[in-house]
Amino acid sequence: MKQDRKKQAGSQSGIGKEHEADELNRLLSTWLHSSIRIMDIRHIRLEPEELLQPYRLPAQAFILVLQGSVRLGGEWNDTAHSGYILHGSKGFELKISPSNRGIEYFLVLYKVTSLSGPAVHHLPAIAHGFVPPYPVMLYQKLQLLERTWQDRDALSRVQAQSRFFDFAYEFMRQYQEQQTQIPARDTVTQAIRFMEVHYAESITLERLAGLLECSPRHLTRLFKKQTDCSPITYLIRLRMDKAKELLRKTDATLQDIAVGVGYPDVYFFSRAFKKYIGVSPVHYRDSLHSSAFVRDERLDNPLPMSGCSIDSKSGALHTVIEDNNHYQNYDEGILRMNRNARHSMAFILLLSFTLLLSACSGTSSPAATEGTSQGTNNTVEQASQERVLKDALGHEVKVPAQPQRVIASYLEDHLVALGVKPVAQWSVGKNSVQGYLQKELKDVPTIASDLPFEAVLNFKPDLIIMDSASMVEGDKYNQYSKIAPTYVVGSNMNNDWRQELLTVGEVLNKSSEAKQALSNYDKKGAEAKAKLSQTVGQKTAAALWVTDKNVYVVNQNLSSGDVLYKDLGFKIPQVVQEISKTAKANWSNLSLEKLAELDADYIFIVNSKNVSKEEIIKDPVWAGIPAVKAGHVYDFGKDSSWLYTGTIANGQMIDDVLKNVIQ
Repeated sequence: MKQDRKKQAGSQSGIGKEHEADELNRLLSTWLHSSIRIMDIRHIRLEPEELLQPYRLPAQAFILVLQGSVRLGGEWNDTAHSGYILHGSKGFELKISPSNRGIEYFLVLYKVTSLSGPAVHHLPAIAHGFVPPYPVMLYQKLQLLERTWQDRDALSRVQAQSRFFDFAYEFMRQYQEQQTQIPARDTVTQAIRFMEVHYAESITLERLAGLLECSPRHLTRLFKKQTDCSPITYLIRLRMDKAKELLRKTDATLQDIAVGVGYPDVYFFSRAFKKYIGVSPVHYRDSLHSSAFVRDERLDNPLPMSGCSIDSKSGALHTVIEDNNHYQNYDEGILRMNRNARHSMAFILLLSFTLLLSACSGTSSPAATEGTSQGTNNTVEQASQERVLKDALGHEVKVPAQPQRVIASYLEDHLVALGVKPVAQWSVGKNSVQGYLQKELKDVPTIASDLPFEAVLNFKPDLIIMDSASMVEGDKYNQYSKIAPTYVVGSNMNNDWRQELLTVGEVLNKSSEAKQALSNYDKKGAEAKAKLSQTVGQKTAAALWVTDKNVYVVNQNLSSGDVLYKDLGFKIPQVVQEISKTAKANWSNLSLEKLAELDADYIFIVNSKNVSKEEIIKDPVWAGIPAVKAGHVYDFGKDSSWLYTGTIANGQMIDDVLKNVIQ
């Protein structure tokens, strides 16, 4: 689908452009006042040596030629270019000859019926083709249409009708644009337009470059030259702007918003949001509803893309802000003031007020004086029992000998394994908690995942444990440490969970319990590995997370990937290895192309799509996967432990595998 092509068009009768436009407008009017019924959708691929016989169209048709030369109607000349879109009426003869890479084209056949019932016989007799300004957009919409059409159920057919009109609209829109003789869009502009439409889907640099027929390196070089940022940076910023809009205008949960902008892992989304915007999603939303919040016009309207943007009229690219720091300052200036002023001041005032009340109560009566004296003795005794531990960031933390009110957000698996009930548990939004731990934590109140200072203070913890340095970046550590001793477990976002458990055990003065929990888990894993080896031998496996819009695959070294490959001994599929090489999060987007290539003998699905496993795998893209052919696909709900890690989470995964694989 090259972009530097000469525009070509024609018709069977040699009609002029003005008459041609009139005929297409008639066709558009027919669509508006008639019923459309899709007859068939075909995606044809042939090798260079294979010949395609001339084909007379049995109905109205769209043809998108990706490889080969095409002729529709007797007076048309062949085009020597791929990425050519045509519409033809019933009876026209279609001829396609192969290029040196063969033939590839989509054919969509449809019938037009009047709303009263009979077929429409006076359709415009026109055969028209042109080089589309945005061939990638048409290709993507046809892929979706074909996939939906292949599902035979009634609901999918309704969706196919909708996607047909979406494609027809894009055809007419691009036709009208090329009629205005706007220069063909360059590669970068096409990439931007594609991302603006499909930002919620699985988009990788390799996939984007493949659609635009260039190498990832070349696309990145072009992108940086015209926008001063990489394609992936542009995509992240676009997603963050969309997320802000959803946070402003809807009451959707953070989980729904994260998935809606292309992030399956809400925890990873929250951190990405904070990195690019400067505040967490929860703080961003809270600030919008605060009476102390000074409203900015930019916060009431969709925010402009920062870092890179495109002029919608001319298509010219221009740089708005030069770097990430400027991006943050420009886009979140008022929120920065609000975060530092409102949250910090509220925290300081609340803390000061608490200390003031304590001082007043300490001098109000002899009884109070006696209580104060007793409290002083307790304080001295407690101090003698404190331990000084150095955390991952080098802080020397005075840790209580036996902490009673612990907050350890996202480390609850370790706490439960050690027999410790936290004073508050991690959550995202209103209801998103770690479902697999709710038997032990059902009565524990929730706290937002970004740990707002006021909320932490209200729980009166005597120890705060943070899983990574990103949780206390900036001045946060000082703020938290004023509330309670604060210990940071790891310097990275994804720590080794085994070492993490041992560290948490040491901090809680439960090192022996932590070692025992690991020993019990290792024994369980070894026994399960032996059973699997004896029963199924050396087989490949993959864990996938299926949502309404995307499919994600687990990193081979993290979460359930660590369990499958290291603890249970499954072999790693090639696709999983490739994605894991560059993956930073637990779960990565899996394109449909890579899904079709997945060479897994067993598949374990985290099903967040609210449909049955059978509905998911009946999509033809799954058909060639060995696990699907053999019936070795198993699914688990989103409240299962497959999205998490720890001795409890991993132990439940092992139980799930044994229950399903060894029957």
